[in-house]
Amino acid sequence: QRAREKNYFIGYKIVRGAYMEKERARAAEKGYEDPIQPTKEASDKNYNAGIDFVMNHLDKVSAFFGTHNEISSELIMDKMKAKSLENDNPHVYFGQLYGMSDNITFYLSDKGYNAAKYLPYGPVKDVVPYLTRRARENTSVAGQTGRELGLIKKELERRRK
Repeated sequence: QRAREKNYFIGYKIVRGAYMEKERARAAEKGYEDPIQPTKEASDKNYNAGIDFVMNHLDKVSAFFGTHNEISSELIMDKMKAKSLENDNPHVYFGQLYGMSDNITFYLSDKGYNAAKYLPYGPVKDVVPYLTRRARENTSVAGQTGRELGLIKKELERRRK
């Protein structure tokens, strides 16, 4: 509402679990309720609500959907199609962590969606724990690892021919 009144855009980065430890520590330090969802199902439901919010407010909202989840990516694409949005709509971006879910990033970019790889940088003491946590927390990545390796192998074989 404020963005409409003041005539500006809001940019959101929609993520699942990336800042869990920092958010929990901040809540404890500041004395407010832990903002992290209690279960994966609750987190998924909340993420999907974020997708709905963005898609219903593209007149004043732009979003970067950071996800390694194929179902979430498909949901965003389906909602874009239902709203007759172009794949390269300037208010909708997809992103995956460099080195993870390359099959999703490739598919999105091949279909003309705004897709990017993001690369954490900074002190090793901050980056390595972040990357380790992301791999551990992201069950969709863990479940896709074997599948993704199979896709990479298949692509390498195709390129040899």
